[in-house]
Amino acid sequence: MWRLTAQSRIRIFLWVIAALAVAACSPPADSPEAEVRALVAQAQAAAEARNARDLRALIAEEYADAHGHDRKAMENLIRLHILRNQSIHLLTRIRGITFPEADRATVSVATAMAGRPVARADDLVGLTADLYRFDLELVRQDGGEWRVSSAAWAPARLEDFW
Repeated sequence: MWRLTAQSRIRIFLWVIAALAVAACSPPADSPEAEVRALVAQAQAAAEARNARDLRALIAEEYADAHGHDRKAMENLIRLHILRNQSIHLLTRIRGITFPEADRATVSVATAMAGRPVARADDLVGLTADLYRFDLELVRQDGGEWRVSSAAWAPARLEDFW
């Protein structure tokens, strides 16, 4: 079993949220899938802009994960990651979005996290980047907005980006 440092956990969480931002196809603008993709687009923009406030706003009050993190712990990890990284760039591939219930969504995303821009999967060859697969659980809040309620992650491979 591998252990993650606090910095790695922060990086992972930021990229988990941001990983959902890139979509290969566009669903109808008013669909739940489009709403989830819009959340991801917000997250990616906030992560790359190093905007901790906007990233924290995407975490559900009841956030809890298998690593024992709650919302407060994730907010602290976000702050630390942003302080330690002057440049944040993402390449993501959404592996799937499902809706087990009307107000719940799960999203699986392959994410490459790098200190310089990565435009295509081909750019990853020979580049030092952290590769992860994120499985996110989202919940629709009372106001209709989607928030991250839980996240799990594992190392990804280059093949996951094609």
